[in-house]
Amino acid sequence: MHKSKGFTLLELLLVIVVIGYLVTMVRLPSLAPDPFELTEKQAARMTHLVNLASEYAVLNNMQLGLAVTEDRFAFLVFDGEAWQPFQEPPFDIKPLDEYVRLELILDGLSWQEDNLLSAVEFIDEERLEQLQELDPEEQKLAIPQIFILSSGEISPFDITVEFDDGFANPVSFLIRGEFTAPVRMYDPLQQLALDN
Repeated sequence: MHKSKGFTLLELLLVIVVIGYLVTMVRLPSLAPDPFELTEKQAARMTHLVNLASEYAVLNNMQLGLAVTEDRFAFLVFDGEAWQPFQEPPFDIKPLDEYVRLELILDGLSWQEDNLLSAVEFIDEERLEQLQELDPEEQKLAIPQIFILSSGEISPFDITVEFDDGFANPVSFLIRGEFTAPVRMYDPLQQLALDN
């Protein structure tokens, strides 16, 4: 009887184990997105949306607002009586990418302060009382901290968009609104120039 030539099952398994071991030794490029690019993309998206909302408010004679929490932001529209979520794309709420956080600065005043809210004619005391029933994060998304008016005016603000996963060095971009559109985005190097 003639014996056929070929590999035995044991030889094939040995080759597969060796190949598997070599593959684990080789470092493949990370499939995770680059923190700088991810943060820049998120900051650019938010900057463009605020500028688009300003144009929309002027063209449609509407009063819009922007509410910001640490992990999301929402556009609101004033319907003549109260602020409502603005559900029209692209202004509907979208979650931020993982590890991206927002920090809102309003001329040193936090949004909850009575003197800031009572100065705005679009927010009444009855609405503020209704909001007390919501949890703090939902309260922040129910009333705008930044006003985008039909006159083209925007409340002055700074929003820091930061990526921090606890491993890489944190990356932050700054979005700054100075009373009128367009709002501008600054990368980390441009922020150093702003501080000087």
